[in-house]
Amino acid sequence: MLSRFAPVLLIAFTVAATLASPLRAEDIATYETTLKDATFTVAEIKVPAGKPFIIKMTNGNSAPAELEAKELKIEKVAAGNSTIIVRVKAMEPGKYLFVDEYQEDVAKGYVVVE
Repeated sequence: MLSRFAPVLLIAFTVAATLASPLRAEDIATYETTLKDATFTVAEIKVPAGKPFIIKMTNGNSAPAELEAKELKIEKVAAGNSTIIVRVKAMEPGKYLFVDEYQEDVAKGYVVVE
């Protein structure tokens, strides 16, 4: 008798597993920027509101850098000539400052959530 319901149960378990699974990194949009000297290239990252995203920052300097964005809750050190990846929760529309904390008076960029 149970075998008669097997296809229905399989569909129900598949749907439940799909709904319960968290987003994978490859399902989230990734935006890249590079820090070289005291300049971010791309200095303005545009992202959609209400969706989580990933920032991938390459530090093109030999010295370490610290990607910091207080409102986005980002604070991560990148060793010299390395790349870091930070996951950011879904944000409301706005313009959010990010800096290299070690040279924050000149190394600035923005995440623009639209």
